[in-house]
Amino acid sequence: MHSGSFTSGMSQTVLQLGAPANDLSVQAVAGIGIGALLLGIGLGVAWQRWRPSGDDEVDLSQFVDDDLFEEPATDERVFDDVAERHQNTVASSAIEWGTRTARVGDQWTTTLYVADWPDYPSDGYLSDLFSLTDVTFDCTVHIQPKQQERARTELQRLAEDLQVDADIDRSIRSRYLQQRADEASATYTAVENGQQVFSQAMYVTVRAETEDELRTAVEAVRSRLREPPAELTPKTAICNQDQALQSAAPIGRNPFGRDAIALGGAVGALLASPHNPTILEPDGVEFGVHRNNDSPVVIDPFARENGYAMFTIGDPGSGKSFGAKQNFVRSIAQSEDRIGIILEPLSNWAGVADALDARRITVGGNMGLNPLEIKPTPDHVQQQLGEDASPFKEKKDSVLSFLTNYFALRGVNLGDRRTTLELALDEAYREQGITEDIGTHSNESPTMRDVLDVLESMVDDPDTYVLRTDEETDKLGGDATWLIDQLRPFAEGGRYENLGQPTEFDIRDEQVIYLDLAQQEGSVGDSTNLLMQLLISLIYERAKETPAEVVLAIDESRYVLQEAANLTFLETVFRHHRHHDLSIRLITQTVDEFFEHAESEAILDQCAIKQFHRLDGMDETWADEFGLNYAQMRFVQNAVPGNDRAGYSEALVGVDGEWRGIEISALATEKDVIDYEPRQRRPDIEVGTSIATRSQRLRNDRSG
Repeated sequence: MHSGSFTSGMSQTVLQLGAPANDLSVQAVAGIGIGALLLGIGLGVAWQRWRPSGDDEVDLSQFVDDDLFEEPATDERVFDDVAERHQNTVASSAIEWGTRTARVGDQWTTTLYVADWPDYPSDGYLSDLFSLTDVTFDCTVHIQPKQQERARTELQRLAEDLQVDADIDRSIRSRYLQQRADEASATYTAVENGQQVFSQAMYVTVRAETEDELRTAVEAVRSRLREPPAELTPKTAICNQDQALQSAAPIGRNPFGRDAIALGGAVGALLASPHNPTILEPDGVEFGVHRNNDSPVVIDPFARENGYAMFTIGDPGSGKSFGAKQNFVRSIAQSEDRIGIILEPLSNWAGVADALDARRITVGGNMGLNPLEIKPTPDHVQQQLGEDASPFKEKKDSVLSFLTNYFALRGVNLGDRRTTLELALDEAYREQGITEDIGTHSNESPTMRDVLDVLESMVDDPDTYVLRTDEETDKLGGDATWLIDQLRPFAEGGRYENLGQPTEFDIRDEQVIYLDLAQQEGSVGDSTNLLMQLLISLIYERAKETPAEVVLAIDESRYVLQEAANLTFLETVFRHHRHHDLSIRLITQTVDEFFEHAESEAILDQCAIKQFHRLDGMDETWADEFGLNYAQMRFVQNAVPGNDRAGYSEALVGVDGEWRGIEISALATEKDVIDYEPRQRRPDIEVGTSIATRSQRLRNDRSG
């Protein structure tokens, strides 16, 4: 009996392969044995006769303790101790048997067996089982080659019996019987054509520390075995846990005895399963290569059902930024109809943007950016959002979030003046004819200067805005006067003068856009999170209009996640981003900001793809929050950081709750783009040149 062991995550798989039975008679075996014995005696006598006489005898008594001969009981105890240690190593000292469970040492176990197999399983049909990394289980498959002629006879008899039953039965069951007869006939034909026949049996022993954990783990394993691509029928070995556990032992036999016939193709499909499966999505980009089998890990963020967002976290020097830049370049290079936007406050992406000939927009300059801008939501998107969705209300909430952040930045408490500010915003939109009706959202949007005009009219004629009592006039006038003074920076000549003008950039005619926050000497100013919030809002509004997919990379995203005033608006953007084909990629150094507020946790839940580079701060608390088991946590703690000597960095990437360890390395042409320094000669490389050429062509089309 030969066995091979494959380990995947927290599971262990053992495939036991046997040899076909031999048809030699007992008499023949006995004759062969006697002949071998006589031959051995003859060779021994010849050796004693012809052995050279000059060889010295070797005395081994010096290596033996004389006490062992004087006290035979000691000799026995030595061997007993060794035997006991061996027993405790390979088996538990005590087992408590139940009808569906067994307590083996300190663990609770349940052993399942496969009662029914698909006739034509798909390659690697147990891959989903072996990607179940949060459950401890052992999977043992017994595969025994059958004598070919005997198997062919049995299959022929089975096919004939099923065909006879199908011909005789005239009930509604006859169709089922005919289908089974056809399948048996096809199997017989395959064997006639040379397919090898095997018997196979499969057992899965699920382990847990408590009975409650065991029940949950068993259901998880049972679900993976039932669902595609496995489509097996797992059952609990009721009242037979002892025999099933023996059958699941790595070097044990199969006393449980539930086996089935399988052809060579089915065995090959099984043998493809124990390898930790990779991810290969047809329209995706390569995130890296699987660290265990070097197969590419190809993921399409736009193929996720629960959102297109992603985050990347890692310590400085972990390879986080390099990997994020590489993923961004590959995403943009993959499709001419995809727009890439870079938003980061420290100019760390300036070289990549310059190498790709991105359109650079200096936010701190004179270009107009309007916080109140609203764009029409396409009809098909509105249907997806539902009848109760209100893009207009969401836009007003984002404007109020922006202004709340603005006041917090100035250390000012808005207080009950918020009601007057909301009234001024509503009136500014109303004067432009913009209402809940989506058809009005194509009208020209109001600006902050229009809001200042409304506040001025409140001071001059507060009676127009009174809701019920004359006493409101004094409060309206006082609030409006205060708000005019506080919003002075948005007026002409103010610090935020450009934020009081209509937005002057469009993403539809660009391939790559770099939003430069114009920080001085790499420092981050007080208004960084305010401007980043505004830009995310404008990109969200622009994404409504363009039919292209938009990839938005936000580096140093902690500046927008750590401010509570931003989060309500950001949660809305993340909740609806996929309806506008917007993929937001957050890049940050710490995980704390995701758990400081309920809204930031909701943002985290919207990220279908999570990528961890080396992170020393990844402890058991954070691992539990992200759903990582101990092995995955340790991988993140010890991941290889990016460096030229190693030539790669390691990361743990999670897609829809499944995790893969990957190695990230770049092509030479990609590295030239990622490491490019501004003001150098643009690298003459394929990926950078192709994107730059497409960007220039789009600009020419726009100007023409």
